[in-house]
Amino acid sequence: MKSFVIKNASVVTPEETVNNGSIKIEHGIITAIGDDVQDTGLPSIDAKDCIVMPGIIDIHTDALEREINPRPRADMPIPVAFRELERKMSGCGFTTVFHSLHVGYKSAEENIKSKYSRQELFEKVHALSSGQTLLKNKIHLRFEVSGVYAYDTCIELIQKGYVSLLSVMDHTPGQGQQSMERFIDMLVQNGKTEEVAKKELDEMLSRPKVEGEKLAALVRFAQENHISVASHDDDTVEKVKLMQSIGVNICEFPITMSAAHYAMQSGMDVVGGASNILRGGSLSDNLNVSDAVKSGAVNVLCSDYYPPSILHSIWKLVEEVDIPWNEAVKLTSSNPAKAIGMHSQTGSIEIGKMADLLVVKSVGGVPLVTHTIVDGNVVSQAAVKKHVQKKEEIWL
Repeated sequence: MKSFVIKNASVVTPEETVNNGSIKIEHGIITAIGDDVQDTGLPSIDAKDCIVMPGIIDIHTDALEREINPRPRADMPIPVAFRELERKMSGCGFTTVFHSLHVGYKSAEENIKSKYSRQELFEKVHALSSGQTLLKNKIHLRFEVSGVYAYDTCIELIQKGYVSLLSVMDHTPGQGQQSMERFIDMLVQNGKTEEVAKKELDEMLSRPKVEGEKLAALVRFAQENHISVASHDDDTVEKVKLMQSIGVNICEFPITMSAAHYAMQSGMDVVGGASNILRGGSLSDNLNVSDAVKSGAVNVLCSDYYPPSILHSIWKLVEEVDIPWNEAVKLTSSNPAKAIGMHSQTGSIEIGKMADLLVVKSVGGVPLVTHTIVDGNVVSQAAVKKHVQKKEEIWL
């Protein structure tokens, strides 16, 4: 069904919310929006008491890695994990997903103990993304700068056209989101002795890093291939300045409000985790994303480790932080689309754009996606069942 009308909805456009509005979709393209749209005999979706908004564009989610490896050594077939995750994410309102796959992240690879090589993972996910899919699937390559051995792999993956977004990460304790003291405490809490924890810390601190001109060359190579580049866990203004100086245009998960504000004021897109909003704060006592959104220091939300968080964070921002609907929705649609260069095709409810849309109903104060629409195709649909309690008739 590529041509139809959605009617009787609260339609969230970039400028306003159109009450009792309609959207006409023809051949997968939005052709009319307003409160006087004529259906001209097309099929229709009655969205009474529902909100229609642009589909969610998530530029950072770790969900696929977790779907493939739900436990260490528990490798699921990649095609199965990919398909099942698509079904889950379509039900959460995603229309475009950037699957975050890491390279050079030695600690994560050792924890997962997967039988799949990183090269095999990228190849299979790219092949699946290029085939028949429910959603628009892309790859976000997360490069750990201490993975010097993986530098050439990054170049190769970009050359092959597998990568749509690059981020550069540094999980070395003592900077970013984790102090050295917190790192040692975490290992001790997981059952290691303090002596062993300190040895692991020393080993991590001793690892060489890709930095300076070599890191700048990687960023330039990505840009030459029309790929946006993000930094990760910037904890100081100086770190943001350094990243921006080598061409990074997205500041992802800033640790402090000062770093987030500086990045935004410098023209970078600033990404915060929606899970942080839903939970009410950071797991590591770092930046509170709700506060950052309210103060204008974060303009993009991603799901990070919990895909359902994005939709629920929109509701929370509207109802508890008093963010207008159109501004809350931009955080998960038009703003990420602009950050990665897709805004001319998708990301907002505007005439001429692809019909990547959600119909969402609030049930008991909790949003439920009833329709997920990608390029005019309804890829996920749900209905709310009403329970009617019947009275028993007792004959005496």
